[in-house]
Amino acid sequence: MPEEIPYVPHPVITPDGRSLAQADLPAPDLQFTRPRGAWVIVGALFFVVIALFGLVAMFFSQRA
Repeated sequence: MPEEIPYVPHPVITPDGRSLAQADLPAPDLQFTRPRGAWVIVGALFFVVIALFGLVAMFFSQRA
């Protein structure tokens, strides 16, 4: 049975060609905000629902 070797991530190569260990990378900024695109999608869905409600109401009001 082969000997187990723990996983070691590859170093990050900087644009100037130097290698940088993953432990030396700066910590990421963990303050995330909701993407603006999510609000655009919610607004579009709201518009579609209102439009469909209006079309159904118009259809039934013409049949009455």
